[in-house]
Amino acid sequence: MKQQAPILIAGGGIGGLSVAIALAQSGFYVHVLEQAKSFSEVGAGIQLGPNAARILDRWGVSRHFVSQSVTPENISLYDGLNGKSLAQVPLGDVARRRYDDAPYYVLHRADLQEALLKVAQNEPHITISTGFTALAYRETPYSVTLMGDDGRSVEGEALIGADGLWSAVRKQMHNVKPSPIGKTSWRTVIPSEYAPDFFKRQQTMLWMAPRSHLVHYPVIGGKAINVIAIVDDKEIGIGWNNAADKDEVIQGFRDWDTSPKDFITSLTGWHKWSLFALPPLEKWSKGRITLLGDAAHPPVPFLAQGGAMAIEDAAVLASELMIAQKHYPEAFHHYEAKRMPRVDKVMQQSHKMGRIYHMKTPARWARNAVLRRSQPENLLKRYDWLYGFEAVDDIV
Repeated sequence: MKQQAPILIAGGGIGGLSVAIALAQSGFYVHVLEQAKSFSEVGAGIQLGPNAARILDRWGVSRHFVSQSVTPENISLYDGLNGKSLAQVPLGDVARRRYDDAPYYVLHRADLQEALLKVAQNEPHITISTGFTALAYRETPYSVTLMGDDGRSVEGEALIGADGLWSAVRKQMHNVKPSPIGKTSWRTVIPSEYAPDFFKRQQTMLWMAPRSHLVHYPVIGGKAINVIAIVDDKEIGIGWNNAADKDEVIQGFRDWDTSPKDFITSLTGWHKWSLFALPPLEKWSKGRITLLGDAAHPPVPFLAQGGAMAIEDAAVLASELMIAQKHYPEAFHHYEAKRMPRVDKVMQQSHKMGRIYHMKTPARWARNAVLRRSQPENLLKRYDWLYGFEAVDDIV
């Protein structure tokens, strides 16, 4: 399947590298154009459910990060105000048996980025350019040209906009901007040795309270702990790597139980970002151009599926291009038709989980009572639609 020109991919993050690998392993030539001058992921963790893990395994990516990942035993749920345990969602071997041996990974984003980059760099059909900030595109009946903000331009047969939340490709196609949802997220990563034993278990731990919640889990093979604190907040900030004042973080958890509050108080190195959402787009594609990952459907993080949705997108898009060959508009139409219902459901459920996490009393009491009565495996069963999903029958 030799091409005169490559498929252009704007963005070399998780989505961009994933679709580059999927396409290259299907015989397509691709050119990844990344804004940063070098590949370096900021200090944060990522959770990858079985729906994403099975794709990465088949692409040969997982073997490059598995030693640095952790497979949590469960997701442990707690009430943040009183510190009481509410329920456990089993993962580990239980999830592997339930989802055809696909694991649930937690890891540092840098380790995932490095693994994707290693596989991409070993693919002869992939060219990677850094320091290219996509500004606009120009389409003809036979090609697409992507222009950078420094005057450079690159031509290809088609263009995939995987350039994230503030996508230049999406802006030209739709001219819509994400809107703040009224929540701020803080994050930090700390060495496990500095955490109390209770907080360095091989689990994903979720604490819920009115107007705030806390998530933490081990990364870097258990050597560090990724911590995310999310609070209802009307302040709006652009970017997701802004240094945050420790006292500002603590303020959002002042009414919490002593144990999680003391843990938060002990932490340093906080960074923060405002959370944004985008109304569902009527279409992701136009002619030889399509969108993928955050550029098409920026997630709210309450189901931990942002990275997974981009990885699923990549698998489906490569599959549709294999079927349609060089009929890009046809392939892109089928790709978005398959992906939109799935992504819309994930988005709706993610917003719903955010409301559940932040429930105020007395709704909080009802939520807690339901969780305490639930059988662990029944809690996992509720996510069969999410974790048991096969992006394509035969993942490329």
